Amino acid sequence: MRTVRLSGLLWMFFISELQAAPELQEELFPLKEGQTLMLNCPFSSQLYPYNQKAWQRLAAGGEFVTLVETEKGPGIYNEVQVGRYYLEDIPEDSMLHVIMSDLKVEDSGLYRCVILQPPKDPVILFRPVRLEVTKSISSTPFSDKHPTQSSILPPIATEVQSMLHTSSRAVTQLLPMSTASFSSPGLGVDPTQGPDVIRISLISIVVCVVCGILSKSLVFTILLVVTQRSFGP
Repeated sequence: MRTVRLSGLLWMFFISELQAAPELQEELFPLKEGQTLMLNCPFSSQLYPYNQKAWQRLAAGGEFVTLVETEKGPGIYNEVQVGRYYLEDIPEDSMLHVIMSDLKVEDSGLYRCVILQPPKDPVILFRPVRLEVTKSISSTPFSDKHPTQSSILPPIATEVQSMLHTSSRAVTQLLPMSTASFSSPGLGVDPTQGPDVIRISLISIVVCVVCGILSKSLVFTILLVVTQRSFGP
């Protein structure tokens, strides 16, 4: 029994010292939009078995405003939720769980979990929490992260395609000229003459053949005359 009283006195002395402290060191929590703040605030279930616990925020006027508070009870499990704020009072563990979900940039500020004991000032549990919520990268539109591909080609690609198209047309136009170049240059063939070139080349071949036959006949006749004269009387 004396041990219980002694521990209670020690807790009262410790808490009174905390209250007498001019300023408590803040605990910084830097988070992103959409994340959740989870905080554990220990307390003495022997000193405050029936007191309400609360989650407060420092307002613009310099006073703390209660956002959510537990109900009065005979020192048993207690939980309460108001919007995005959730408190879970577990006297068996001497612990107060604070959950603040779906954080926003405007939630940035100074918070604290306390034990209410009106008309006295509340008892501060843990340390004041400095919450800093910043914009999340994932909050940007999906179209900005994954821009749609444009079907318009850059000027360089367009110029290359134009050059390729022009070169293909030039090759197509040069194909008939390359077929005429197979004719013999000795026959006076001009690659630019088209169908007339084939006609002229055929006439030249016929003339050459006739001349060859006539020259052979002339030579044969001369040889025959000479032979007859040599063997004649």
